[in-house]
Amino acid sequence: MTNRITFLITIAVSIIFNSALTAAAGAPEVIPLWEPAPAGTPPDNIPTLTVYRPDTPNGTAVIACPGGGYGHLALTHEGHDLAGWFNGQGITYAVLKYRLPHAEPENLPLADAEQAMRIMRGHSEQWHIDPRRVGIMGSSAGGHLAATLSTICSDESVRPDFQILFYPVISMDEEITNDGTRNNLIGLNPSTELIDKYSLDKQVDKRTPQAFILLSADDGVSPMNSIRYFVALQRHGIPTALHIYPDGGHGWGFRDSFKYKPQWTAEMEKWLSDNINR
Repeated sequence: MTNRITFLITIAVSIIFNSALTAAAGAPEVIPLWEPAPAGTPPDNIPTLTVYRPDTPNGTAVIACPGGGYGHLALTHEGHDLAGWFNGQGITYAVLKYRLPHAEPENLPLADAEQAMRIMRGHSEQWHIDPRRVGIMGSSAGGHLAATLSTICSDESVRPDFQILFYPVISMDEEITNDGTRNNLIGLNPSTELIDKYSLDKQVDKRTPQAFILLSADDGVSPMNSIRYFVALQRHGIPTALHIYPDGGHGWGFRDSFKYKPQWTAEMEKWLSDNINR
């Protein structure tokens, strides 16, 4: 009888604990980045930060920038779907819905990413976040935005403490860039100065945060984007993990259909545990 009671208590505690995690991941707080919304912003493109708070926060926070070639946002599999996974590790997780640039890079996505960092660090006490452990994550064009914030942010108060890049676009060099991403960000006829500014392998310096980069060898976005960035980070002594999986193409995010999902989730969890959650 005693063993049965113990068993039932254990089951009940497990259900309550898992329900708390599910509730944390299922009941996010949606925060407008700017109040009022920037003038001229279409109603479907008003920037927000959707925050998923874990039941037991460990102090680390991650802001995700979904991809979409700077023409739309893949908010689900490169954004909201990862909330439970991060929350399960005690990490506060947020999805950034940023404004699309429409070939005006100076005014939109980077400003939204910087504001997201201000909001996250500004709530550090309330949300039990260590303001020195707030990272940026991005996929594809969102990876470009994450790397932009990591390299050419306007001031140190908004520079992330680490960066996680899924199959990122890094360079605006015609030889390796993604044409749609480049055109949507800097236009059809950009100046040499604009190309160089948003080729982020050229912007790495000693202040750039440590990085975790992952992609497939057969990615439609040239792997040379990630490789050039890795080389630049290494040149400046920035700790970096680079994982290239044999196949899988582009845009897999958190989808189960990517056959190396067990590998990348395990490798990222270990990297976070060893390098960030300390």
